[in-house]
Amino acid sequence: MTSKLRVPAFALPLSLPKSEAIASFNSSLTEYEPEMWELRYRVVRYLERMSDAMLQQRYRDIVRNLERLVSVESDVIPIDSFLSSWYWFRKEHQTPLEFQLRDAEAPAPPTGQLYRHCEAPRRARHPNYGDVLFRYGYMDDLLTTLYGGTFRVAPASTYKDMEGDAARQDEERSKISFRAGRHITISTEDGGKFPILGDLQTTASAPNYYVICMSTEWDVKLFTDFRGNGCLVITEPETFATRLAEHGARAWPQWFFRHNPIAYFDPYDVKERERVDPLMSKDFRFAYQREYRFIWAPQLGQVADYAHFLNLGALHDIAELYDVDGTKHTRR
Repeated sequence: MTSKLRVPAFALPLSLPKSEAIASFNSSLTEYEPEMWELRYRVVRYLERMSDAMLQQRYRDIVRNLERLVSVESDVIPIDSFLSSWYWFRKEHQTPLEFQLRDAEAPAPPTGQLYRHCEAPRRARHPNYGDVLFRYGYMDDLLTTLYGGTFRVAPASTYKDMEGDAARQDEERSKISFRAGRHITISTEDGGKFPILGDLQTTASAPNYYVICMSTEWDVKLFTDFRGNGCLVITEPETFATRLAEHGARAWPQWFFRHNPIAYFDPYDVKERERVDPLMSKDFRFAYQREYRFIWAPQLGQVADYAHFLNLGALHDIAELYDVDGTKHTRR
């Protein structure tokens, strides 16, 4: 494509996903071209009715994710996945385009270095793979967890009330998404139609549940995000999950236990076949956390009422403890 771009593009990755990976998403190479990003956006301006202030915040969230998530490993993941570097380059490109289309001043592009290399004591085999997990927190608390195996398990509803903790403050029971109202009409019984003045809001909700949250990545910035100075590294996640399942079954019999990496979604651009799971999906503004969670969900009308403590016993056979400098704790 040779059309002139309305928004300057970043220096994009040199690597592309393999052709068979692109085809698996019913996509093509044109989806990796900024000209196509602009063309598609002008057809469906999914951010058109977002306020300037919200659009500014959206751009800041995208930039944070762009600076934290792009990597050589992520360059070869298809653009439709939030794990792809290309996904974030496209989102970054389309948001300033909306500013331009409404004749508003676009935010300054990011100045931080992309593709930073972060030394890590442990690294997942692939992005979001979950073969090693990281729990950030205070060293004293994590020492108790390492040698005593004690985990505080809180109801999901408590996270939205965590004051001053933007990294964890979210409505975990309900996930909201929007569809551009300009492209939707509502039909009446007599065949009449009238447009939607705003955007169509959809909410996916779930009963309250219990949750333990971790990350799939070592990221030194997560120490600051979660206000901690230590990181408990689970080196055998499947063994850890088995122990959690056994102890959880005694605490909450007949509750459904599940563990997965979180799937992040753009609340203003949910694709036709994209499923928003209220338990295992989150707004893409939190994608930099690369969360992995363990949940206990009610099946028979049970109530998740208050925080509990599970004591799994010592974890030093399947876990290690590091400080922010990557120095491993050794017991004296």
